[in-house]
Amino acid sequence: MHSAAPQTQPTLERTPGKSRDRATGRPQNGPKPRHHNNPRMRKLARDGWISDQHGAWTMMAFPPLLGWALSFTFSWMVVLMLVAWAMAFQMFSAVCLWVKTPAKRRSRIAPAVITYAVLAALPGATLLALRPQLLWWAIAFAPLASSALYLVWKGRERSLSARAASILAGNIMGPVAFSLAIADGSPAAVTLHAWATCAAFGLHYIGTVPLVRSMIRGRKDPRWAVGSTLLHAAFTLCAAVAWWFGALTIWPVLMWACLTARAWVMPTLNRTRARPFSPKMIGFSELGWSILLIASLLIP
Repeated sequence: MHSAAPQTQPTLERTPGKSRDRATGRPQNGPKPRHHNNPRMRKLARDGWISDQHGAWTMMAFPPLLGWALSFTFSWMVVLMLVAWAMAFQMFSAVCLWVKTPAKRRSRIAPAVITYAVLAALPGATLLALRPQLLWWAIAFAPLASSALYLVWKGRERSLSARAASILAGNIMGPVAFSLAIADGSPAAVTLHAWATCAAFGLHYIGTVPLVRSMIRGRKDPRWAVGSTLLHAAFTLCAAVAWWFGALTIWPVLMWACLTARAWVMPTLNRTRARPFSPKMIGFSELGWSILLIASLLIP
């Protein structure tokens, strides 16, 4: 993992055929994980034109689409926002890649950063000129996005705090889309039901961080599954409280109960299998759960 921050060089320890980092125990010259099988796609990801994290696209797209769906209204302002947000997301991904890439190789990423910055600025500036109330959202969005970028700079982009900051920043787009669809884009236009619905969906993505860790990197450590299950149980309780006060219907509460059960069952099954679930299978499974949760949140 590369970082732009000054770091002391780790001590290498030689073993037959490979060298290891004493601090992490990881091979220094082993094969790097690849998120894209197509050589052209790998090059685009390496140069910052596309994200190398497949699940990030759903985390970018689903929150604003859910917020828009809650309004039951077509809005050209939301369409403009979606374009600006998609380009800003790509720019942020490219900037994160630029930050963690050694200085001598950053020049190949600069074109993607500049291109996406321009493509985000054009619809973004137009949107702010038409709906200046959107600037209020920067109070919440800016600290989260900058925190995520700082953690990437420190070489901690895989940490729970970095993932949580990125997810929360993305989920702000849900109430933003709702407020744009029904009013002037200000936070005051968001109803209690819309806040609760977007929060219930955002908590799902927060929960996927320890859940996925429990099935891949932490597969052999049952504490990850226990922690993930307890976190999901706490989120289920939050959904139940929202239902009690009339902010949610009963359907997302029942869906959250199912999500809590899967937070225990899937990692447990994964540990007992001779061949663990593949990352692709886990990703498609989580995509299915996300769609089911959205459906439950939209049922009247």
